[in-house]
Amino acid sequence: MAELGQQTVDFSTLVTRAAAESFLSLKELVAQYTSSTDLSDAQRKINLLKFINKTQQRLLRLHVLSNWSQQVPLINYCQQLASTLSNHETCFTQAADSLFFMHDGLQLARAPIYDVPVATEILLTGTYQRFPKCAEEIGAHGTLTEDQQKKALKKLDTLVRSKLLEVSIPKGFSEVKVSDGTVLLSVDGEYKVLVTLGYRGHLNLWRILHLELLVGEKSGPVKLEDSRRYIVGDDLERRMAEAADPFVTLHSVLHELCVALIMDTVIKQVQALRQGRWKSAISFDLVSDNTGQGGTSAFMQINNDVEAESVSLGTPGLKIMYWVNSDKTSCSSGSGFCQHIIVQPRSDMQIKCLHSSFVVDPTTGKEAEFFLETSCIDVEKLLLQAINCNIYTRLLEIQRELVKNSQICQTDGDVVLQGNIDESDGDYVKKCEGKQILRVRAYGSSYFLLGISLR
Repeated sequence: MAELGQQTVDFSTLVTRAAAESFLSLKELVAQYTSSTDLSDAQRKINLLKFINKTQQRLLRLHVLSNWSQQVPLINYCQQLASTLSNHETCFTQAADSLFFMHDGLQLARAPIYDVPVATEILLTGTYQRFPKCAEEIGAHGTLTEDQQKKALKKLDTLVRSKLLEVSIPKGFSEVKVSDGTVLLSVDGEYKVLVTLGYRGHLNLWRILHLELLVGEKSGPVKLEDSRRYIVGDDLERRMAEAADPFVTLHSVLHELCVALIMDTVIKQVQALRQGRWKSAISFDLVSDNTGQGGTSAFMQINNDVEAESVSLGTPGLKIMYWVNSDKTSCSSGSGFCQHIIVQPRSDMQIKCLHSSFVVDPTTGKEAEFFLETSCIDVEKLLLQAINCNIYTRLLEIQRELVKNSQICQTDGDVVLQGNIDESDGDYVKKCEGKQILRVRAYGSSYFLLGISLR
């Protein structure tokens, strides 16, 4: 009993137990009344009265104990002491957690211990005499031998070829060559790129080793700065790593970049020509795919047989008008028609050169086709070709009109008009012996009509 009296019980626990026992007693009393029919009405009332009296006494004791505990200073002091101990326990737990995380932080923040004597010896003598011999045995291995290199490259070639079979190769590539564990991808007149496997340590992702642009002028190809080349290569590697078809993404990005560089170079050359001897002979307008300005609508009306893909998706084209000086007023006002050639990307981002009217190529006798050599862009050469074909076409039209005239006939003493005759053509000189020959050559935008050949 002495040991039992020294134990302490929370007042809340005491109240909970009293309420639970009263509930159980009431539950048993109700169960007894419902199951037994032998008890009289007076006996039931007596049992119920006993239960009420017992419960009342128990609750009264709890009430007295509650009032007494609030008036005793020792109880208040004990409650304050228990609260203080609980706060101390919380602080100790937080301190232990903080020390644990601080230990990890100190491991990262600690300063290295520098071996100053060894550093001084190496700085002054260039060697370290006390270096242990056993360290030489565990040193870094040297480069691979020639046989080891061949085996490694052969294995890498196999991995690269198997990876190429899993991806889609765009039709735009003119060359796909595998050698020494690398893949050379090139597009004529646009770019070359050298790739291999191992982007960020992943053998299933492609890494760019070298990137070279082939778009250029007479002075040479366009050169990218090292910083810009690094940015372009890093962006391409990231896009290829995320794409399902990495080579399709590679070709799409680089091809669009090359098309933009080509059109930028063409515009710069036209601007340079206008500042030189072509100043009063040519003019230009930008051709966009959404505004319809700059001659796009007229261009589409003249070339009805050209597909709708002749219009660029985003990169604007260039309309170069020549012989402007011959009808300067009408060309500038827009009321008349000027001979022009349009350089513009199609919907498949291929550069297309189209003349405003049908012209004949004097070398083939067929419809002239105009191309822009992207590796050596020369707008002046393109203009001279268009002017030469236009002159030849006009001369043919004049010839047809003269042939229709029955009053014109040819005799032995007539003047024969020929264009761009090769001086070394002995058969032609022999054939025309005894006739007056006038050679007509086209220079720039000027030409002279002196006669006609009625062959």
